[in-house]
Amino acid sequence: MRAKTVGRIEQAGRANGRKRRGARHTAVQWARIIEAQRHSDRTVVEFCRRRGIAKATFWYWRKRLAIIEKQRGVARRAQSFLAVPLVAPVTERIEVDLGAMRVQLDGSGAARVVDAIVARVETGTQG
Repeated sequence: MRAKTVGRIEQAGRANGRKRRGARHTAVQWARIIEAQRHSDRTVVEFCRRRGIAKATFWYWRKRLAIIEKQRGVARRAQSFLAVPLVAPVTERIEVDLGAMRVQLDGSGAARVVDAIVARVETGTQG
């Protein structure tokens, strides 16, 4: 690349009249660059100037990687739950007569619902 003089202004870094593009980095490389800035004693502005990185690009990748990391954390938490199938027969039906009202519970969880209600009534707790 040759420096070109236009008037009295020297334009370096241009080939064929076009501005030279910076090196493209992957997300992994940007994560390392951002981590290097965090461990340095330089501000983002100073760090970017010394490395020849556009500040806007640095901030863009910092925000983008933070969003990606947040999404990964949500996915990890979602994976920590395990669905456990119920083994009770689906045809189970329980009817409770309360005088003026009759409650009918159908399905495999009916017995557990009644057990929970009885436990609360026995202990006097409200939920």
